[in-house]
Amino acid sequence: MKNKKMWIGIFIMLLIVGFIAIAIVKKPKTEDKIGGFKSGTRVKVEVVKKDDIQTRISSSGELEAKDTRTIYAEASNKIVRIHKNVGDTVKIGDLLLTLDTDTQEQTQKQLETLEFQLKAAQDSLNLLITGGSKQEILNAQSALLQSEKSEQDAKDQLATAKTNLENLQRDLKSQKIDYDVQLQLFSEGLISQKEIDDSKTMLTNLEQKIESTQTAIASAQKTIQAASLGKQTAEYNLGVFLNQIQDPNRKQGIVAKQSEIKNIQAQIFSVQNNLKKSGAQVIAPINGVIIEAPTEEGMPIMQGARLITIIDPTRLIVNCNISPYYAADLKIGLGAKIKYTGSTTIEVDGEVVKVSPVAIAEQAAGGKSANNASIPVEIEVSNPGTIIKPGFSVDVKVITETRKNVSVVPILATLEDDDDNTYVYVIKEDGSLEKRMVIQGLNNGLYVEVSNLEAGEIIVSNPTEFLKEGMKVSYEKTGDMQ
Repeated sequence: MKNKKMWIGIFIMLLIVGFIAIAIVKKPKTEDKIGGFKSGTRVKVEVVKKDDIQTRISSSGELEAKDTRTIYAEASNKIVRIHKNVGDTVKIGDLLLTLDTDTQEQTQKQLETLEFQLKAAQDSLNLLITGGSKQEILNAQSALLQSEKSEQDAKDQLATAKTNLENLQRDLKSQKIDYDVQLQLFSEGLISQKEIDDSKTMLTNLEQKIESTQTAIASAQKTIQAASLGKQTAEYNLGVFLNQIQDPNRKQGIVAKQSEIKNIQAQIFSVQNNLKKSGAQVIAPINGVIIEAPTEEGMPIMQGARLITIIDPTRLIVNCNISPYYAADLKIGLGAKIKYTGSTTIEVDGEVVKVSPVAIAEQAAGGKSANNASIPVEIEVSNPGTIIKPGFSVDVKVITETRKNVSVVPILATLEDDDDNTYVYVIKEDGSLEKRMVIQGLNNGLYVEVSNLEAGEIIVSNPTEFLKEGMKVSYEKTGDMQ
């Protein structure tokens, strides 16, 4: 029995010794963790890898709704009922406010009264007319009114054409400045031929529009001359019929009554417009969320007052300012990353939809321009989701260029020689250093794209001026080197 226990103890001891021996054999030696020349100068290293790299421009801004609609009171009235409040989501056609129908009814009654007054004035005028036949005088009056209307219409067209011409000339001046700037950028190779061609096309279109507007002005002037002649003829014809009346008092009465009729007609025109605008309901013009609305039912509203403002929170933009240093990199269509940092960090994609053609100088105290200037850029959020909202401050990164699957190394791993050529130190299998010339590409502030290096090669990540080509170095192996 004692022998049996002894043999069992010996067996257990042998097992323990065996496990210890296996562990010792499998345990890596310290020397196995050191790469290169074991006794060489110790350096930090990094393995060249293939990766994607982007260049980005950083800025910041505030989220805004791209589509904002404000409803104004088209006529004085009173709010009877508020159907939607601030913060409510609405769809096109939703009923927002009910206004007092009494205002509409009063306007309708006012119109009916004026129409009755007009008929009475016209009847009085007919009674005053004795020279010529009634039909002749009515025809002459109609012709005069028509010629006056034609003359006024032509004058309105002329005024509109002149306003359009002023706007077009101002746009042409601005476009010429923009074109000259783009020509300079093109001469420096900063923009494409297509952008120059597009700018030239816009310039030509504006010039053509100006020419056609000038033609319209000349045509309107001729129309005014013709209408003026027609008016003189109509006045003459009417005068012929009225001059058959010898009583001067009657003539004065006719003139006064004609003036009264014109005045009533102008009032009718104004009241008809008010009637069209005095609808009893205010309807949502877009889908969105109400951010401004009245809070008190029964309150009176004046014509032109702001009633309700609606924004579409599904379409957001960020207006931010970019340094002119990046002017050559900015263009419409660039991608962007918009990041909101709160209790949860949200990052969404965006796209540059507008780049100002000029830099805007910042205003210093006293209204003077500061030395700093920036280029306003508008970025539209691609899919804002439900968390980020208008009014949030966000960080913006505009992605100017992306390279995929290229060799990248830490920027600190690169050095420059006396001729401004870039190089890195590559560690060969025997631990000696090779000075490898490279060409830099994109860099993101930490890593840089380089040529003439293959993925898997080991480079010195913290080179100093004491390193020389051919020097033997050692380094601690990382997980991807073992």
